Amino acid sequence: MEDPGRRTLAARTVGPAGRPPSDPAVWLAALHRAAPKVARSRTARELLAGVLDAAAPLLGDLGGAVLLLDASGRYLFLVASQGLPAEVALPMEAIGIDEDLSATDAVRKARPVWLNAFAQRRARYPGLIERLPIDLVTGSLPLIDNDTVIGVLIVLRQHETGFSPVERGFLQSLTDHAGPALAALTGRQLEHGGPEDGDVAADASGTMELGTFVWHLDTGVVEGDDALARLHGLAPRSDPPLTLDDFLSQVPATDLPALRQSLGHIAQRCADYQVRYRAYDATGRLRTLEARGRAHPDADGHPMMMDGLVADVTVACDRQHLNQRLLSSQAEQSGRLRDLATHLVSAASLDEVAGATGTALRAFGADGLLVVDTERDRLRVIASWGYGPAETAAAEGFPLDAPTPFRDALLGGTPTFAGSLREGLATYPPLVDFAHTTKRQSWAVLPLPTTQDGNGAACLIGFPTPHEFAAAERSLITVVAALLAQAMERARIHDREHRRAVELQQGMLPQALPELRHTTVHTHYRPAAEGAAVGGDWYDAWHTPSGELALVVGDVQGHSTAAAALMGRLRTAVRAYSAEGHSPADVLHRTNALLTHSSTDPDAALFATCVIAHLDAETGRLSLCRAGHPQPLHAAPGRQPEILPVEGGLPLGIDPDAVFPTTSVTLQPGAHLLLYTDGLVERPGLDLDTGTGQLLSVLGSGLRSVPEGDLLAHIERVCLPAPVPRDADDIAALYLRWRGP
Repeated sequence: MEDPGRRTLAARTVGPAGRPPSDPAVWLAALHRAAPKVARSRTARELLAGVLDAAAPLLGDLGGAVLLLDASGRYLFLVASQGLPAEVALPMEAIGIDEDLSATDAVRKARPVWLNAFAQRRARYPGLIERLPIDLVTGSLPLIDNDTVIGVLIVLRQHETGFSPVERGFLQSLTDHAGPALAALTGRQLEHGGPEDGDVAADASGTMELGTFVWHLDTGVVEGDDALARLHGLAPRSDPPLTLDDFLSQVPATDLPALRQSLGHIAQRCADYQVRYRAYDATGRLRTLEARGRAHPDADGHPMMMDGLVADVTVACDRQHLNQRLLSSQAEQSGRLRDLATHLVSAASLDEVAGATGTALRAFGADGLLVVDTERDRLRVIASWGYGPAETAAAEGFPLDAPTPFRDALLGGTPTFAGSLREGLATYPPLVDFAHTTKRQSWAVLPLPTTQDGNGAACLIGFPTPHEFAAAERSLITVVAALLAQAMERARIHDREHRRAVELQQGMLPQALPELRHTTVHTHYRPAAEGAAVGGDWYDAWHTPSGELALVVGDVQGHSTAAAALMGRLRTAVRAYSAEGHSPADVLHRTNALLTHSSTDPDAALFATCVIAHLDAETGRLSLCRAGHPQPLHAAPGRQPEILPVEGGLPLGIDPDAVFPTTSVTLQPGAHLLLYTDGLVERPGLDLDTGTGQLLSVLGSGLRSVPEGDLLAHIERVCLPAPVPRDADDIAALYLRWRGP
């Protein structure tokens, strides 16, 4: 049922945002483009337009307003609005700071207030309904300059859901740029970083002191008021009068040549002029001055005198330089985070997501990252970067209701920034053991809300030294955390699908091997690295009707449900033909015929490679057939492994008339045999011959030093060291040792 008093905003003002982009690079690039535009705004209206225009491609059409605190701090006055009809803008023209509204709450508490629904607005701020009786989602973000709230930015949108965490972080970052820019427009001061800048800011009023002058070009005499002399560090006098040389004596020697050249050009023509230069004041401090005026001609048209104004523009220049430094620093930081954007898009697992994020956080000076969620109302670490096992264990097991920043992030969605160990432990005493174990001196803990199942997570970013979190840095870290949350959702889905795929494929493999006389057999399977892609590798072993031991390893082309299904059919067919008493060659011939005749669609047809062997365990007689499969490896007792040359035919499923020759050898007691799929020897950047040579070497060393039961896992670890490449194929392998009769 519709809420009483609820109305909707006309579609022409704000529109639905649609689905926000998931690519982190899109958000970071938008911030990179928008920051300098906001900083260079000349009016409050231009500043607001810069913020909303930067947000529109990602958040949809927004309405917005900028309200500024008056000098008394008792009222908020509307100084700019965009995309709002009069019925929305007019109630904002003057607001008492004591009114119970989201905008005033944001100013009083110096933190954003987000309202996602009409009912929420009515419950939290009843007075807001009278001023804004329209169904909107809103955000009220305090505009802060030098840790002082100077106003509020209000954004409004008609949408079914509220602003997402990524959208909130993006808007907060834009607001962090807008606060100092608005302060510059209104004459407010910034506290600068260096001692020289601090001295300037201490006595600057934010207004320009003006002096007037008349410069007689023929005599060099300068007539001016007391302010003119004071600006140049001179005492006013009329006898003898001040001259141009007196004023130039206050200009740094390094600046004199350029200034004299400029004055010479001005004096040669009768026109308006403007020149900026530096001069020492009475205290010896260097100020930036700007002279503006006009040169006047005599009766013959030659320049005779110049008059005009001199203004102290030190504060404006310092502010401009500071803004440029801030922009440069933020651009450098954003540039470093572009690598994070690239890696988060491709990160497939939680560990990859944590590693990519941690590497990017080095740009902020961080050296550790923990990602936690909850299990049975206690903290659980699900991914980490830069923290060792003992440090990770120290974070495990905290009760969710214990007073920690994790509780505030997980239950309240509140970020925490502790700039020093002392500050952090004063607020959260239960963290003392954790802090001493991890040896971090400062940290930030941020919520990582998810939309998949409503269960959130949190991350802790650790710093080795005390760290001052500037407002712009806090918002940028918040954006990174929101992007991390998105990447985690994708990684969790990937992990879940991959786990199901592995369970499906392993369920198709034999769960037990037959009891064997005189023979030891071990098998190994490792799934492909990619998500839900189900591979087609398999192995099997059974007894034939004649009592021989049948061994098979196969590989269906591709990674898909169709490949897995075909693998199951082929494994069943090979076993069935063998159970009828057929030789290895006949088994492959019949399986090939079955596959080629059942593939009615050439475009969708799959093929498979396979090697099958029958072993007489009493004599060591081994018969092998190969269908496009890698050659087996064989090692006689006490000798290095070598390729066992087995003449082969085409892969199964290509030619219904393919022939599969049989190769027969007699094993010596103690001989070793390895059958495997090509994932062990072929991958991008590694050709077949090189991969096979590496496998022979690893098998040889493993036979001398590794227990038989661990041999295949050892081979995988050495041939495919962690982390396993994302494009790695699945692997099936079967190792046999015949001990003799």
